[in-house]
Amino acid sequence: MTEPTMNEDQNPLTKPKFIISAVVVALIVALGIILALLPRGGGTSTAEPSNPGSTTTSTQSSEAAASVCGLPPGDQTKPATTPTDTKWELVGKIAAPTAPMQYGPGKTEANGLRSCFAHSPTGALYAAANMTALSAAGKANLVYEQLALPSPERDAVLKSSPSAAPSSVTAQLAGFTFRSYDADRAVIDLAFKGANGTFVSIPVPLQWYAGDWKFVVPATGDTGARQITDLGGYIEWSGV
Repeated sequence: MTEPTMNEDQNPLTKPKFIISAVVVALIVALGIILALLPRGGGTSTAEPSNPGSTTTSTQSSEAAASVCGLPPGDQTKPATTPTDTKWELVGKIAAPTAPMQYGPGKTEANGLRSCFAHSPTGALYAAANMTALSAAGKANLVYEQLALPSPERDAVLKSSPSAAPSSVTAQLAGFTFRSYDADRAVIDLAFKGANGTFVSIPVPLQWYAGDWKFVVPATGDTGARQITDLGGYIEWSGV
């Protein structure tokens, strides 16, 4: 008996939706943003990021709110243009912004951990970019251990042992926009450009906690990461 054949129209692997989803997932996994940032339903979600985990804390003492490494809060205005005089450092293969005395990271450990960011919109932006770069450099587990807000959602991710990012797909930060920002919470949407020219949006929810910005692992595991066609609506910002 001859094996049944499947033409291109019948093969789900050639459907545009599947191809788009595969590209998005490949780029997100390449960036090391797995599980917590991986969108449900194939990577084309346009939903706003979900609410933070169930154990987040909105009320903190003034002592806890002070920068853990003494960085001044600085300008509280959300950047409307590319941050001026940005300096960049390679974290693995990703260029990450650095201003240790102004926005952060104010602390860089021997294991590569980059932490302590200013309690300001620009500080939150630098934190989001550096957390993503660390994850892409194979340090996702370290990010969840040290840079994520304590919560059951974070603990569940750690139990799954986030793995190192593959090296077959590369991407670089290309732009950003603020989904939301107040004194203690932010959602910063980072746009990354893959080596093949594909753009991916990865929202990064953050909360100011114990003197630093912490990544908030969403209760639903979905922050709305998706493929985008271009950088429309984003402020272009890249170190490469």
